[in-house]
Amino acid sequence: MKKFNMFIFINKSSCLMILCILIQQAIVASSTLWIAKLSQAVVLKQDLSLWLVLFILSLSLVHIPGSGMTYFQSKAAFSSFRKYVDIFAVSFRGKAQLRTNIDFKQERQPYLNNEAWLVISEFVGFITNLLGTFFNIVFNIVTLSFIIDKKLMIAYAITIPLITISIKSLKTLVTSSAKHAQEDRTAMMQSLLPAWDSILIGNQLNIHLWKNYFIDKYKNAKKSALKSVLFSELTTIISMFLNLFPVIGTLVWLIYQNIGNEVFLSMLIVTFPRQITTFQCMNFIVSYATHWNSLKTRLEGLKSALIITEPINVGTISWNRIKAEKDNTIITIDSINSIQDITQDYSPGRITLRGDNGTGKSSLLALIKEKLSEKAFLLPPHSDMFFEFSSNKSLSTGEKIIESLDEIKKSGKLQLLLLDEWDANLDKNHIVNISEKLNELAKEICIIEVRHRS
Repeated sequence: MKKFNMFIFINKSSCLMILCILIQQAIVASSTLWIAKLSQAVVLKQDLSLWLVLFILSLSLVHIPGSGMTYFQSKAAFSSFRKYVDIFAVSFRGKAQLRTNIDFKQERQPYLNNEAWLVISEFVGFITNLLGTFFNIVFNIVTLSFIIDKKLMIAYAITIPLITISIKSLKTLVTSSAKHAQEDRTAMMQSLLPAWDSILIGNQLNIHLWKNYFIDKYKNAKKSALKSVLFSELTTIISMFLNLFPVIGTLVWLIYQNIGNEVFLSMLIVTFPRQITTFQCMNFIVSYATHWNSLKTRLEGLKSALIITEPINVGTISWNRIKAEKDNTIITIDSINSIQDITQDYSPGRITLRGDNGTGKSSLLALIKEKLSEKAFLLPPHSDMFFEFSSNKSLSTGEKIIESLDEIKKSGKLQLLLLDEWDANLDKNHIVNISEKLNELAKEICIIEVRHRS
């Protein structure tokens, strides 16, 4: 079975995105070299045409790989999201009994419907910005050290352990706050599920209760999100000041060491903007490193949404309270084997399961579906399962059931059709028409149904 890991983000588009980043940042770094050479030529009164042309070209050509990077970033996000949806489908396909657990659905569905795309698109954007900033720093430090002095490379290297210490010291706070922020945000999204019916139907009681519930989850999500941002920014500020001293100290020392050297000082001065940009980029790296702790937590949330770590309550089947009816004969059942015996190994025919509410009839159908897998087709009530007619929003409930049965029949060989309260909310004409259709279908396959009405 496919597993969720960082490899879902590796695809052709992400590789081309990285290539565009490398080319873009190499061009950016080259502009630093060309402007330094341009300054040197001015001071020495040499011909500056070549360096001017190269500098202008570097400013112009940098936009080409930049556009490519943006294009492939978008493609990479969609490819990664598609992989996650595929893994989600593989992880839970055929686990029909889990559908009866409302809490499980409310917990996991937001990850598929909302959180997965948000986190994946944010992660791809994060990687794009991180790599762009990283290569910008590396290429520019190498270029500046080559132009000015190799001691600059040592100064920047000293900042690495300082930054690492500051990040690690606050990692626990950042990770914990990010985890709480994700949990509270998911809970807020869950609170929106009853909103549609509550608002459109307009019952004051339901709207009041829903609004209070939503506001409570909203406040929790807002508070934890701001707390997460606060800890991330605190790490950035501390690291920024630690980063400042070795680089600024080295630049001041180089200026005093080269007083009177007009060529050196002119190159140093014209590259000051690039020095400032590089310094800012290093602060961005700190911010990214801090943000990574929270983003990693959200990625782990996506991974955990694919895993069942503890037994899930899938409903209890009260065998002694469920009866099977076949050819107007009531038959007692005590296990799934009884169903198999009554249907003669699921031979063509029609069986009706009857029992009071809460006896586990729907859970029994789900259990049979899991046991027979692709040999059985489960059609539950009020389902969002996709059919060819799904785009036709004008169909009534009865018409949808008829269309569903037609599509199921055309789909190929099927041993068993499981119907759960298909007659709920239908008028007598539709019930009669569908029941006749089921009688015809029962000549070819086994049908086990739970009826809402007698």
